[in-house]
Amino acid sequence: MPPKSPPTATPSPARPRADGEATRVNILEAAGQLFAERGYADTTSKAICARAKTNIAAVNYYFGSRDGLYLALLREVHRRVMSMDFLRGLADSELSAEEKLGVFLDGLVSAIVDASSWHTRLWAREIVSPSPLLAQVMREEAMPKFQVLSGIVAEITGLPLDTPALTCCVLSVVAPCLMLLVLAPGVESPMQALFDCPAAELAAQMKVLALQGLRAVA
Repeated sequence: MPPKSPPTATPSPARPRADGEATRVNILEAAGQLFAERGYADTTSKAICARAKTNIAAVNYYFGSRDGLYLALLREVHRRVMSMDFLRGLADSELSAEEKLGVFLDGLVSAIVDASSWHTRLWAREIVSPSPLLAQVMREEAMPKFQVLSGIVAEITGLPLDTPALTCCVLSVVAPCLMLLVLAPGVESPMQALFDCPAAELAAQMKVLALQGLRAVA
């Protein structure tokens, strides 16, 4: 009987997959920094790959195109600031509608004021100087969240869904947060002192104003 051959080790695919995911994350981080610094129009795939220290073809390999990469970044921004899963869980919770709105504002203000990374700076750029991809991001990411928030505000005000009056109420809640988003902390303005306030204190003030306004409409 011939001797048995020693078992042959099978290369584990885990390492290539791990390396590939690390490269993808590295590209996302480098691209996020550059798009936040330079904007959509002035950021090239070549510059992204140079900062990520990866092959020039890596953007197309992992994301299909520069636009595919930019969409991935904007989706990541939405997830970081407030994920849809969190918002749905909040809406389905046993909290009162007013408490739900308070938790929403706590999370949103904290994400905007406390963020030191590129995520909020990139979204601020997108609001002030929209890219051709904004409509898709609004449709896929922002509008579903707007609808969930509308349901919470409708509970507080008693206004029917999908009416202009309710939309105005929702905008009155989020508009101050968006103003914080687009204001640069380092640029002198009448609202500069707001960035020196703790996020919790700022959110508490916004909750008071939002709830008083919504109760007046109810």
